[in-house]
Amino acid sequence: MAHVVVYLQRTTRGLHPGSAVALCVAREVADTRGASVLSLCLGDAGAFDDRLIVEASRSGADQIVFLGPEGIQKLFRRLSPRHVFAPYTREAGSVLAQAGIGPMVGRWFDGPPADPTKLESVIGTVAGALPWKPRPLMIEPEYEADVTQVVLPDWLVEAAEQAVDLTTTAEQPPLLYLDTDLDAATKTALEGIGAYAVTSEDYGNYDEGTLLWFDASGDGLPLTLVERSPGLRVILLTGEREISGALDPSWGMADFVLPGHWADVVREFSGTTWKTAFA
Repeated sequence: MAHVVVYLQRTTRGLHPGSAVALCVAREVADTRGASVLSLCLGDAGAFDDRLIVEASRSGADQIVFLGPEGIQKLFRRLSPRHVFAPYTREAGSVLAQAGIGPMVGRWFDGPPADPTKLESVIGTVAGALPWKPRPLMIEPEYEADVTQVVLPDWLVEAAEQAVDLTTTAEQPPLLYLDTDLDAATKTALEGIGAYAVTSEDYGNYDEGTLLWFDASGDGLPLTLVERSPGLRVILLTGEREISGALDPSWGMADFVLPGHWADVVREFSGTTWKTAFA
């Protein structure tokens, strides 16, 4: 059977949105081609990975494998996958490059592709929507022998320890937005979802949260966001400009890129599905 491979990137709140949307796109491709969706993740974070496994299962994966760098290389040589999907991020690009895969072509998805048979072979996915392939499945993951060779980043080691600490209590991360010259309707919508205004000097002080970035100029995201805490998600709101052509490389720093009238998009965040994503 042919395979479509998806790289699963972790965040402090489970699966990276780019990976979740990549799984949905991969599912569309696999269903069209009669292929299976194999997802892979580097290292073993123990109980912390439980949420990632649930999200990957629901988003379209047929198989979930935790492994090390050598395992990834062997897997790609053995399977010769038809397509490879990963978040449009530095981490994913580096992992695929070390396995001899790429370069990635950045693509923004806000739903199923118009023609799943005409996608590039290696795609870096930018999430323009929440996952649209909910399935009531729970896949039992597999672990390759070299999974223990992966050195986990400090934030992930700490998160893995907290995942088994029954005394740890999780609070709802704050919703933040950059304090710029926003219209009255957008400000009212932000107040309605309980978002806090911050300056460009302030957001670096937050370890957890979701930062709404309103891109009025079309300049994308500043490089300084690379240094933000792993727990600070970024949603880039591009306004009513049409998204077409080559992607802005800075979008790789965003968890979501959402077009549309700002006030309308912000109001959608009051829905249950978005509230779950913010948790």
